[in-house]
Amino acid sequence: MKKILYCVTTAVITMFSAVSCKSEFPEENTCVPQGDVVISASFEQPKTDTRTSLDPDGKVFWDEGDEIALISASGKSRFSIISGFGTGSAEFSGTLSGAAPYYALYPYSENCMLADGKLKFTLPQEQNASNGNFGKGASPALATMADAGSPAHFQNLCGVLELNLCGAGLMKFKTIEILDLAGTPLWGDCELVIDGKQGTNDQTMTVTGGSNRLTVNMDKQIALMASTPRVIDIVVPQGAFSKGFSVKLFNEAGDAVAFITTQNPAVKAARSFITSMDKLKLEAMPVEPADTLARGYYKPVFQDGGVYLTSNYTLPAADFLGWEFDNMATNGNTATDSLFQMRVICGDEDDLNGAILYPDNEPRYRMVYMNGGKATNHGRSLTETGRSRYVTFVNNGGSYVGTCAGAYIASNGTSSGKISQYLAIYPSYVIGTGLTDSYTGMFVAENSPLLQYYDFGGDMYIDSVRHNGGCYAKESTLPAKGEVLCYYDYPSKNMHNNMSIWAYKANDTKGRVICCGSHPEQVSSGERRELMAAMMRYTTDGNGKVSTKATLSNGTARKMDQLSSAGKPSTARIGDKQYHHFKFTAPAGGAKNVTIELTTETTNNLVLSLRKDAFAWRSDADYLLAQAGGNKTLSIDYLPEGVWYISVFCPDGPKVTSNGKNKFTITGDKSVLNGVPYTIKASWE
Repeated sequence: MKKILYCVTTAVITMFSAVSCKSEFPEENTCVPQGDVVISASFEQPKTDTRTSLDPDGKVFWDEGDEIALISASGKSRFSIISGFGTGSAEFSGTLSGAAPYYALYPYSENCMLADGKLKFTLPQEQNASNGNFGKGASPALATMADAGSPAHFQNLCGVLELNLCGAGLMKFKTIEILDLAGTPLWGDCELVIDGKQGTNDQTMTVTGGSNRLTVNMDKQIALMASTPRVIDIVVPQGAFSKGFSVKLFNEAGDAVAFITTQNPAVKAARSFITSMDKLKLEAMPVEPADTLARGYYKPVFQDGGVYLTSNYTLPAADFLGWEFDNMATNGNTATDSLFQMRVICGDEDDLNGAILYPDNEPRYRMVYMNGGKATNHGRSLTETGRSRYVTFVNNGGSYVGTCAGAYIASNGTSSGKISQYLAIYPSYVIGTGLTDSYTGMFVAENSPLLQYYDFGGDMYIDSVRHNGGCYAKESTLPAKGEVLCYYDYPSKNMHNNMSIWAYKANDTKGRVICCGSHPEQVSSGERRELMAAMMRYTTDGNGKVSTKATLSNGTARKMDQLSSAGKPSTARIGDKQYHHFKFTAPAGGAKNVTIELTTETTNNLVLSLRKDAFAWRSDADYLLAQAGGNKTLSIDYLPEGVWYISVFCPDGPKVTSNGKNKFTITGDKSVLNGVPYTIKASWE
């Protein structure tokens, strides 16, 4: 629904020698003008009591601190309000500069000017709002004056989009980000052609140098209600939202908490109209981590306490960090335990790749933690298929922490030789300490990367770390790109002053592996818990870099429908909570009539996003289609030249319950485990 936004002002210029300013406001709101000219300006009287509020008829008030620019071809003057604060009639004082005709522009800015037959000014990238009303200076208005004594009528240069937002209980927001899905700039450098049509529906006003992303900051955090909408008014250029918009809400911490997309019907803002949207119900949006390396995983941690390993149901460092995790715990070494482990790691008909890998063999969890126990026996129980799952996990960017047996099995073998049941994701050898059922100290290595997370009491030492048959490694055997993190303190054993914790990362695409010969993993407080947390943080900071699936060719559809296979298939289906990234290059001069089509024959939900020069995560995309369903079409009139990234995200997924013996129960849509097939196509002129 559109409503006319009234902003009609009559201005009269009066020369004076002395002026006494009066208003119905308290005395502190009166002033003595410093200029030699007073302009009397009148708005139609609204029913509310602040200038920036809009009543049902769209009327506005002047406000304390308002300023206007009086512009001519030969000069510019600054006029400040001196009376009439909070009313529809006000007076402005200033010193007149230049010759008629004059163009009175609200609000005043230092960079507004008249040049080459165009009035130039700036629309801000951010607007402030109070009680849902757009803030001071957000809505520009213009009055054309033939000479110093002629009346003038201020007319709006933009329109207003009025959002009526509802949401689930307890959903709170402080900032709104609105994206124009046609690519129309919502802020930037404005040029208004002075041809007699300015301030009318036929005005020619262009906006350049900005973007289609506009931010609105609330004066306080606002809670959405389920049925009664919160009204938010946003000033936008005419012609905006011809192909709809996306809205994202952010809380006080800057986390995206909700989003919605509106495409049909198109909105298309009109000059001097309030375009009031029907009630929009926003769905809660899972908060994406600020660290982009942490995005696109089902969960942060998978804990392996399988056959021949200690089965723990807790991981205190994960709780300390606020990270979710799933367990594979057998608490036994029977045939039943082995079958359970095979289903989880190697997969079954519901999940061909197993729990730790997506359909394209990318890591489904951000890191694996492997417990202590019997390394060779556990490696044998995994079978060649299970061991290959772990190797693929690390090779494709997943990170790994292993303690005791988990450190052994990560290596090539021991001083006795290569062990085929090991994973060899740390390409060197380890040595048994011969120390059981004991505790050892650890020296933190000088410049250890663990120190970027915690200082461990400031003494570079961690006391009383449990040790039960673990291993150590010598610096002389450390491979290229290996790192020393800590050394043992146990003078009576050969382990003393040798590596107790070490790390290895082969290259940018592979994950980081951290091995620890002792057991800090079940400590629930203090420096030992911090040690485990630091290892988890450092290994995940070493996740493999994000990459694209392909560069899309103009007009060529790419089918992403491949089921599980070896390697890293570039046409595989997308998994639960996973991203697929693509890119294309808009040619010199830009791409016109851009269409990006996402189609699927399933009933699953998919999200389509687009961003220039960087991966198009939901939290910071330039364009975002997130409505229900999988089929999406993004139509954009023009994209500047350069590299554009397309992302497809699957928000669907089942739930895993894993806190118990042989308990890795999957409920919900299991079909997503083998991936959602889809087709992506980008076309442009």
